Amino acid sequence: MAVADVTHSPNPAPVADNAGETGLAAGNLKEAIFGSFDGMTSTLGVVAGLLATHATAPKIVAAAIGIAVAATVGMGAGQYLSDGARNVRNAVVMAAATLVGSVVPAVPFLFGDSRACIATSIALTAVAAGFIGHYRGYVLTYCILIVVSLATVGLSVAVA
Repeated sequence: MAVADVTHSPNPAPVADNAGETGLAAGNLKEAIFGSFDGMTSTLGVVAGLLATHATAPKIVAAAIGIAVAATVGMGAGQYLSDGARNVRNAVVMAAATLVGSVVPAVPFLFGDSRACIATSIALTAVAAGFIGHYRGYVLTYCILIVVSLATVGLSVAVA
């Protein structure tokens, strides 16, 4: 079964969920989007909280590694346990997407903790969220992703 082009349509057709087909769009797009977005917002929240406490780049990277591992295991196991069919592929896609998403906000801090690194972290996360929203073809999805990312940063800074 062919998957509908969802990149430019204002009301895209749902993506097929066919277990027999291969490829991400064949049935695991939901897990990939959910996992990557969860990983990005979780790590961005940790990074923002640490920045509010004036943490150094090595501490930010160490914390990002910790949240990436915890989020990856938690999201993968949660997907597996919540899926009545116990679909291992869905769990692996969720875990891998969470890991990839978790890395995005932390990468700039491998190069220091300057304002440029902070701006790059936020920009990379916003671009990745925008890509996810654009790929899904939903303007509303993009707006929700941006609002949630900004709320995560704001709440993290407020708590710290």
